[in-house]
Amino acid sequence: MDGRTGTTDPPSYDQINAPVPAAYPHQQTPPVGPFKSVNLHTGEPPSLQTTVIVTSPQVGPDPTTIICPSCRATVVTRLEYETTTKTHLCAGLLCLFLCWPCAFVPYCSTSCRDANHYCPNCGSFIGTYRK
Repeated sequence: MDGRTGTTDPPSYDQINAPVPAAYPHQQTPPVGPFKSVNLHTGEPPSLQTTVIVTSPQVGPDPTTIICPSCRATVVTRLEYETTTKTHLCAGLLCLFLCWPCAFVPYCSTSCRDANHYCPNCGSFIGTYRK
């Protein structure tokens, strides 16, 4: 206390920068820096991982010469056609307009079905051409 005015002196810089004791010392958690996090399941520090995004190549309605993303071979894709809702709608419309003998045509034609491209070497899926 200052005897002249009855006020106290401000704290020194050492007193300001000193750590403040915690109200509950048994609940203190150690400070975690940006690289001191751990995996909750294994207790190990996280490892740096590289994420590679592979986009599917553009494919068309016909077999395509392409480099397979899986086996890295240059191949001509193998096609498998898949029946879709559009195929069923075309067949339903043919039945609706009394052309029921022709209702099977959309299932035999490739124009109403999606073309799935596969690698002939490793069999991996490459992409789909939707019609």
